[in-house]
Amino acid sequence: MLKINSIWQPQTQQQIFRKLLHCFSFPGEIISLKEHLGTDSILVGILATILDQSVTWNDDDNLVSQSDRLLLQSPLDSAKNAQYIVKNALNTPSENLEINLGHLSNPEKGATLILRGEAMGKGNLKLHLTGPGIANSNTIFLQGFDPNWLTLRNQWNRNFPLGVDLILVDTEQVLALPRTTIISCSCPEQEI
Repeated sequence: MLKINSIWQPQTQQQIFRKLLHCFSFPGEIISLKEHLGTDSILVGILATILDQSVTWNDDDNLVSQSDRLLLQSPLDSAKNAQYIVKNALNTPSENLEINLGHLSNPEKGATLILRGEAMGKGNLKLHLTGPGIANSNTIFLQGFDPNWLTLRNQWNRNFPLGVDLILVDTEQVLALPRTTIISCSCPEQEI
């Protein structure tokens, strides 16, 4: 008998989607998705939840296996045009990376960048967050996230409402940083 992993089940995708909505409502709040993933990665769990045949995505870092790409059934596109972009947060981003920032008539068309790092809630990269959904301020720590991603994110979002939203993941946790969130970042090597 064919067994379908839980992340491909509608009930599981609904639960993951609700947790993603919570993350976007309360930026910087770290939520575990472990109970929903089974043997699948958090990245595939999130993509299975947010992708369908009507949206495009990009995985130039090849973080998703070919078999999972087929199950996602969502067309791949260039980073410049894709609505969702998956990147390895350990890698320093290219300074000329172009992604869709939306248009003044349609700012909601800006891309969502999903960064996979090593760990959240610990590490030497310290983020101070303020903005909608954050009571006063929020401080989070990251490990295995190149700080240059946050420099680029701040550049992309400088002409609000244009910009990108971020979803950060490690092996089982997720947090969201919508473009409305103001981020100041510090780590031993540099100040952003």
